[in-house]
Amino acid sequence: MKNRYVIVISLLFLSNFSYSSNDITIYHAKEIVTLDEKVASANAVSVKSDRIMAIGSLDDLIERNPDASINRQFQNDVIVPGFIEHHIHPFLSAITMNAEIISIEGWDLPNNQSIAYRDRDSYMQRLSEIEENMKSDSPLITWGFHHYFHGDLSREDLDRISKDRPILVMHRSYHEFILNTPALEYFDISQEFIESLDEEARAYADFDRGHFSEQGMISVFPKLLRYLGKPEYLLSGLQLTEDYLHQNGVTMIANPGAWLIKSIQDAKNLILGDESTPFRSFFIPSALILSEDHDVPELVEEAKKLLEWGGGKVEYLPNRIKLFADGAMYSQNMVLSEGYLDGHQGAWLMQEGLYRSAFKLFWDEGYQIHIHQNGDEALDLILDVLEENMANNPREDHRTTIVHFGISRADQMDRVKSLGAIISANPYYVTALSDLYSKKGLGPERALEMVRLGDVDRAGIRFGLHSDMPMAPGSPLVLMHAAVNRINFANEVAGPKQRVSPLAALKGVTLDAAYIMGLEDDYGSISEGKLANFTILSENPLSVNPQTIKDIEIKATIVEGKHYPID
Repeated sequence: MKNRYVIVISLLFLSNFSYSSNDITIYHAKEIVTLDEKVASANAVSVKSDRIMAIGSLDDLIERNPDASINRQFQNDVIVPGFIEHHIHPFLSAITMNAEIISIEGWDLPNNQSIAYRDRDSYMQRLSEIEENMKSDSPLITWGFHHYFHGDLSREDLDRISKDRPILVMHRSYHEFILNTPALEYFDISQEFIESLDEEARAYADFDRGHFSEQGMISVFPKLLRYLGKPEYLLSGLQLTEDYLHQNGVTMIANPGAWLIKSIQDAKNLILGDESTPFRSFFIPSALILSEDHDVPELVEEAKKLLEWGGGKVEYLPNRIKLFADGAMYSQNMVLSEGYLDGHQGAWLMQEGLYRSAFKLFWDEGYQIHIHQNGDEALDLILDVLEENMANNPREDHRTTIVHFGISRADQMDRVKSLGAIISANPYYVTALSDLYSKKGLGPERALEMVRLGDVDRAGIRFGLHSDMPMAPGSPLVLMHAAVNRINFANEVAGPKQRVSPLAALKGVTLDAAYIMGLEDDYGSISEGKLANFTILSENPLSVNPQTIKDIEIKATIVEGKHYPID
């Protein structure tokens, strides 16, 4: 795949580019959406090396640079700032996209297409078909199961499909695993091992049912790497993830909360760090994972050590950390102020004492703190702790980032604004979950108002859009479509007042995404001096029918001045 990219790029270089002595190329487009307030309209942008020189009309730029080469390849297309996926998990994407996908939505992958399965019968039938058609005796690894769509699933259910083949079912949230008896044996997960875990992990580890969630899942995960961490599995999955993101026009990614396993990081560096990779990757460490082996006072120094873990086009960002409040949206482990309709409880990923002490430590060290949050009570805790630390040690432009932003209340928006926090939201929750959750777990009022970006926008709070891939398709156009339309699986508009404009949504996957990462000086808009990162589209997402945003064709990307065609 890498060689194919190199060959294609070389041919295009020879056929389309005739560099002048000053090495300036002017790209001509039907329209350029700059997101730069200083440039009202443009149809051309000049680039030297990896930087933007100027933006304006084609005639003006030619007059200013008469010896520049003119690239007219995109003259019938629209150039927008390069799409940014500012919260994605390449490792988890590699594992899940390389697995057998039986999910609540279809996935359009470079090497495969899957359809949606949204009921128990179709799910179990598909799982049985896959097992029956496997030609080897290797484990069956599948991802996409969701209990509210597919019903309860236990070790016993999986044993009925096969008493011999290990079967590992990864929940749609990736916060839960279900294993059959052969899989428990294959991965060396015993009752004795479960009893050796700490009390918090044991609470989320049900050996009899083969079910592991949250801290229980984290505890057994190293054992699963016996298979999931094999080079042939992991590297092919990372390459698949890279190709998928590129076909969706992504020019930069970030991974807040990376798994801190050196061999896995080396694999990511090998694929994503390669010079031919069509985007750059930034990583942020997880305080939760660091805290498993280190006391709180040690966490800053341990986080600093990770700055050496990057390589090539992969980089760990300094002075940034990710904390965790409550559990996953897909598994309904959010911590809610009014609880769930069925009486179950959400789960904290970091207990309050650990969360408070870790927050204060990194706050006092001047770190930007990203916080995983999905429930409104969890948001209350985040805002309380932020307020306390602002009072004790005031900081300007701290950019404390509330990540995912599943369930919140309208009354919390003023506090978010006044405390200077910003939002990194997953609007796909609305698409996938708002209809079902209005009937199960949450009720219509909370479910239809989830990811309340309309209120955020009206409050003047800056926000970005992310997929959290594999929690949503890693497609910025899909994210824009979800935020603008809020059309769910029932084909209904969920919370019409929470829709945002196409312009706000486009900023959410470009300029404001860069702002969240503290990288807006180089990324996010087509502005003089910034990196020449562009996504080439067939139509302008700001002027098409909003309900067709996700269907806009992606033609190519320009990343740091280099052209990457899309097959």
